[in-house]
Amino acid sequence: MIRARPRPLNYFTPLSPLNMSLNFFLRGKTFVMIVMVALFAGLAWFSTDYDTRGAQGPTCVIKVYGKCYRDQEVRRLAQFYAVANDILFVDFAMSLFGEDRLDRDPTDFVTNLLVLRHEAKKLGIEPTAEEAKEAIRTAPIFAMQTWINDDILVDRVLAPRGLNKADLIQLGQDYLSWRKISDLLSAGNSAVPIEIEKAYVRDNQQFTASLAEFKREDFVGKVELTDEKIQTYYDEHQEDLLSDEKRGVTALKFSPPAETPEMTAEQKAEQKLAFNNRVNEIYANIAGDESKFADLAKKAKANPENKFEITIEEIAPFAEVSPPELLKDKNEILADIFNPSRSAQPGRSLTVPYPQEDGSYLILKINEVIEPVGLTLEESREQIKTALTAIQSNLLVNEAATEASSKMLEALEAGKPAAEAAKSAGVELKPLPPFSRTNPPAKIEAASQIVSVAMQTRPGSVSEVLPMPAGKGYQFLFVQKTELVESEEADSRKASLRVAANSDYRRTLFKAWFREQLKESGASRSGPVLPDEEEVPTGETEEG
Repeated sequence: MIRARPRPLNYFTPLSPLNMSLNFFLRGKTFVMIVMVALFAGLAWFSTDYDTRGAQGPTCVIKVYGKCYRDQEVRRLAQFYAVANDILFVDFAMSLFGEDRLDRDPTDFVTNLLVLRHEAKKLGIEPTAEEAKEAIRTAPIFAMQTWINDDILVDRVLAPRGLNKADLIQLGQDYLSWRKISDLLSAGNSAVPIEIEKAYVRDNQQFTASLAEFKREDFVGKVELTDEKIQTYYDEHQEDLLSDEKRGVTALKFSPPAETPEMTAEQKAEQKLAFNNRVNEIYANIAGDESKFADLAKKAKANPENKFEITIEEIAPFAEVSPPELLKDKNEILADIFNPSRSAQPGRSLTVPYPQEDGSYLILKINEVIEPVGLTLEESREQIKTALTAIQSNLLVNEAATEASSKMLEALEAGKPAAEAAKSAGVELKPLPPFSRTNPPAKIEAASQIVSVAMQTRPGSVSEVLPMPAGKGYQFLFVQKTELVESEEADSRKASLRVAANSDYRRTLFKAWFREQLKESGASRSGPVLPDEEEVPTGETEEG
């Protein structure tokens, strides 16, 4: 039998419709797999805590409940802290910012705000938009400055910080959530009545006292300086004996248009608002590219649409302690110019517009920074003399005040009258007008310190030795007597104390509760969202 030979497979033979469909499916499936792998890789990259694009380190500034919040998002949320303070939701802002803080870094506020939102949602506390709007309308700023309306709020508070009305409503909801949780925690709890009575006595007991002062200037002449002491001080402090840092700036001043007698109050307000808005527009334009400051400032000055005077002044490098006439007594501006985070580099050189008493605005652009350099012994001789004189005269006056206080206390305890005890100690007593905690002595520096010390000193005795303000010397108090001054307003004062005590109690309960929630959130942070003392910046939202 002759067998037929198998036909060779023809690779060019057209496939059947079934084969075509199967082949297309397999190729499509492969393509889908590739796309899915790329997609998941991208998601994994975005969810990482680190940005590997340029080895920039951590971009996950805050992590709460396992979720990462990146730099731009945290910066934007930081604006809520600034706005809360602007509309005087101060208790709310400080509760989340942290009390007794000396810095201005809002990173902790953002962390706590995120935890608050999570806990409020978990408790079923979800204020409506209408409730939030009503809360905003009752903000203290509107009672204190009745001329503020929605447009002004948006233009002058929200827009400069990159926020809008929806963000303000969210802030209102956050405020209501914080208040509702505080209400729940403090329900049925209040301050103990005996504590209110103690507080009333503390606030209304009246002191009859005298002050003994020892001024440092009276001991300056007793200081003995020698070349040996000067050399020793120079050797020990050479690294700190530096010339003053100097900074050169360009000042851009916007003077408001003049008001005419014919203008109504409404027209004046409209003109002022238009001026403020235009200044902000010019500032935003310049801040967009600080490297073109000179050209943009000149264009603004020459622009006929600006119906007000713009002056540009170049100021040679100067030290913070010796500012030019334009900046004298403008401590806030000087502190900003000489802030270590400032420099002549674009992005760090331009200040915000600073309002002046005459209605004008000042913007400063740092052009040059002259770093401090070490001084020689001769260059620093006068500086050393001043320092040594201050140190040694301060030691002498402190010793004199301490010795006199001890002698007078010894004489009083021996039964001598106050006048005789003071004379034996070589002390001149300066009688103070009767005072209390609520009515401290008038025209006395550090009056609150005097009251605090009087409350800790028993009648017929002397207080500890206290430093006088500004290093002027030392002083101590002789308390002759204390007595409770009854008042017709006793009931209302006690009621006020009760409100304050309950508020403190409420704050303490919330703080204790929130501390536990913060632990459960697993919150962590990589560092501050901005350099210390820098103005809270405006940022745009970035997906976290």
